[in-house]
Amino acid sequence: MELKSRLKKNENWMIAVLVILILGIFAGAKFDYYYDLNDDVLMKDILAGVYTGTPEGHNIQMLWPISALISLFYRIARPLPWYGLFLCGCHFGCFFLILKRSLKLNETWTGKLAVALTEGLFFTGLFLEHLIYAQYTVTCTLLGATAAFLFYTTDSDLPAKDFIRKNIPSVLLVAVAYLIRSEMLLLVLPMICVAGVAKWGSETKIFTKENSIKYFTVIGLILGGILLGQLIHRIAYGSLEWRTFTEFFDNRTELYDFQEPPSYEEHREFYDSIGLSESEKVLLDNYNFGMDEEIDETMVGEIAAYAGKNKSAKKPFMEKLPEKLKYYVYRFTHGPEDTGSDYPWNYSVILTYLVAFLLALPKKAKDEALEACGKIGYLKNALGALWKLAFLFVVRTLLWMFILMRDRDPARITHSLYLMELCILTAMAFSEWCQIRHETTRKLGGYVALAGFLILSLVMLPDSIKKVDAGQKEREGANAPYQELYQHLSAQENADNFYFIDVYSSVAYSEKMFEAVDNSLDNYDIMGGWACKSPLQRKKLKIFGIENMEQALKDQENVYFVRKSSEDMQWIWDYYEGHGTPVEVTLVETVAEVFEIYKVEAAG
Repeated sequence: MELKSRLKKNENWMIAVLVILILGIFAGAKFDYYYDLNDDVLMKDILAGVYTGTPEGHNIQMLWPISALISLFYRIARPLPWYGLFLCGCHFGCFFLILKRSLKLNETWTGKLAVALTEGLFFTGLFLEHLIYAQYTVTCTLLGATAAFLFYTTDSDLPAKDFIRKNIPSVLLVAVAYLIRSEMLLLVLPMICVAGVAKWGSETKIFTKENSIKYFTVIGLILGGILLGQLIHRIAYGSLEWRTFTEFFDNRTELYDFQEPPSYEEHREFYDSIGLSESEKVLLDNYNFGMDEEIDETMVGEIAAYAGKNKSAKKPFMEKLPEKLKYYVYRFTHGPEDTGSDYPWNYSVILTYLVAFLLALPKKAKDEALEACGKIGYLKNALGALWKLAFLFVVRTLLWMFILMRDRDPARITHSLYLMELCILTAMAFSEWCQIRHETTRKLGGYVALAGFLILSLVMLPDSIKKVDAGQKEREGANAPYQELYQHLSAQENADNFYFIDVYSSVAYSEKMFEAVDNSLDNYDIMGGWACKSPLQRKKLKIFGIENMEQALKDQENVYFVRKSSEDMQWIWDYYEGHGTPVEVTLVETVAEVFEIYKVEAAG
């Protein structure tokens, strides 16, 4: 009897753990985990000590507290893939928390098993791509979305003290999400606020002292966690060197992510005014701006501002708005056969809006008088659900239009927006279902809703597996020459050399998280990118006796230039010629029939 009681008490944990184990074994046995982009690889390299020889707490992309914590684990046990473990831990941990809370809202074994099966398949079908190809922007949003789900499904009848205590995990999840990717968390924060307003608005009596304490305390703790993380980050990046680089980084991000360098011929007068020649402007076009020390934070800021003005002049806001609104509607409403649609994310969200509304209709009324009025009660419930769903939809539309108007909508951002919206809608649906008036209606409504999601999951899952499987083969093929190149560069006979790699020649590479982990110092670097001109890059180059990229390539015997044979390199002759130091460029060797290694020397 005692064992049965203990099993009953821990059944939600056990079921959730079992589902996570099944998902983990399936994913790990069938696929290899990857860092999604070469940016993620560089972040890992900085944290692990691959970049500078020492695990670094200043990861540039993340805020300092979380970056420093991960780097600490590398300092303790450097050979282990801590960053990969961290990302995967966040993904599986968040799904565990959502599933466990969902199971808690169900009382019967059949209900729990139905929820576990449906959520397991739904999560796999929808999120498998991001589970296998991890990207910290999506990780950030998953943490925030989990926080919103847990907050919204917290029992409203709890006393203030217990309500606040129950939401400490949500506060911590938002704080960690902000540390991982502050810009993304701030982008989805309005939707988290919608969840807060909708939750508070669902109270029987909204403006009471008890409710004010509950909700303002949770809001205050979330804001406090964000502000504390930002303060510590500012202090950690407070040196003049880091502040200068941060300004450069922000201006570079604005230029490349939201604008683009204007053409030289059409805007020669502007470039002359800031002292940038045509051969130097090419470095901005091919991202190899690390070659030129004069391309600093001020110059990049001026170019970004000028590019923004020109972009606005070419297509004014009011002219662009209808075009982007039409594109927004197309992406949200079209299906799997339509190019550019957001299927299956859009269909999942549409279904969840519908389920959340329908489950709200037969819920218990807030007082006996309304309970006695059948149709009036249903109308009241419909209006109560509509304002929440409409509020969320308006906010999501504004966020979508914001990113579309800025012409910055990669999948890692758009899928993140869908993910946050989906978790909030699911929380609303569960909350409405728990309040359904009659037991029979509640069971029937729950099973019908689960059946809808199960059908969608079974439709999504084969395509999702096929897509990830195709991605694995594609990455294996793309990575093969890079692996040969990097093994060649780090071979014993080349250990004293240093190699500068053309940026466009490096972008197709991604790396497996847990296979052939080597966290030793690399003797190569790309000639641009988001870590270029940072204190970390200067530290790395100093290890190899390099103070200036331009001079080192031309003057140091052990420094070489690497490019893909398919990439242009005329710019390197033009650049040195423009600086009055003509060079001769000699092919030294070819690697994997793809990469060419050159020696650059002053022309004799």
